[in-house]
Amino acid sequence: MHFGIGFEFSSLRDILEAAQLAEAVGFDSCWIAEDYYFRGAFTIAAAVAARTNSLKIGTGVVNPYTRHPVLTAMEMAGLDELSGGRAFLGLGASEKFWMEDQLHIQYGKPGAALRDCVQIVRGVWRGDIFSYSGSAFQVTDVRLQIPPLRSQIPVYLGVVRQHNLALAGEIADGVLLPLMANPPYVRYAMEHLQRGAAKAGRSLKDFPVFCYLLASVDKDRTLARLRVKPILGKFLGYLKNHPVFTCTGHADSEIEPFVEAMRRGGDRTGLVSDWMIDSFAVAGNPKECREKLTALADAGVNGIIVFECAGTPARDTIQECKQYLLPAFA
Repeated sequence: MHFGIGFEFSSLRDILEAAQLAEAVGFDSCWIAEDYYFRGAFTIAAAVAARTNSLKIGTGVVNPYTRHPVLTAMEMAGLDELSGGRAFLGLGASEKFWMEDQLHIQYGKPGAALRDCVQIVRGVWRGDIFSYSGSAFQVTDVRLQIPPLRSQIPVYLGVVRQHNLALAGEIADGVLLPLMANPPYVRYAMEHLQRGAAKAGRSLKDFPVFCYLLASVDKDRTLARLRVKPILGKFLGYLKNHPVFTCTGHADSEIEPFVEAMRRGGDRTGLVSDWMIDSFAVAGNPKECREKLTALADAGVNGIIVFECAGTPARDTIQECKQYLLPAFA
């Protein structure tokens, strides 16, 4: 099992210290989120690259809209050079609300934008004069003036629904499954990844299937579960009609109170039930957390990205994983 750490909420200083600790205790990778309106991923990724030696560094994820694919290729080539060949491009479609409603960028067909972006960044990294005409993006006679360190930087797609999961199985070097994924959802994802892989005539045997997780492990089970309730309360309102939720078999009516509380701007922590913690987090005593990771692995996950829980220092989460989880999945 591959172990990574994901960041979004911590201060830059805390992120750098936590990344160094993650490298020291045996984590394989560090992934920098780029949700609007936090920090830009490439700045933090570059800082992590300068402070670490072996930790792989991914964007988790950037989108094809706010940066043209050629600019993304340039940024990644620079990050890869700075890190000595440790960079990964995590690419996702973002959200229509951010792109169209707030930023007034035409969203179009996200699957087409992802496909075009992957083709363009790979073409640019090859170093030749490159042209491409897709349905979302076109380029003519572009070429990097500084040869990239690697001509094949891995591209992972951070995707959720069936069509983009199939696209990942068809063209990507790996997939990043969304935060709060659970075994039923992973099985759904694997079905569509396999469909895309079959279309391309490729195997998923060595295909990285990484999953973002909210993890809280402590011998005090009650404390561990309490830690994840605020962030679950924050995020669960976004799961209405979302496959991460619908795959559990529960009715959307159980999410509606979170949606309504979001509209009012109220605190949702008290709405989080035990079954929600069980379904959308890995939280509890060491034994049950190891069992939850085993269930995810059995469903198809071969790498987890432990996402920091707001309010819990990332260093504490890393130390918990080092003590209770890494040894069992080395």
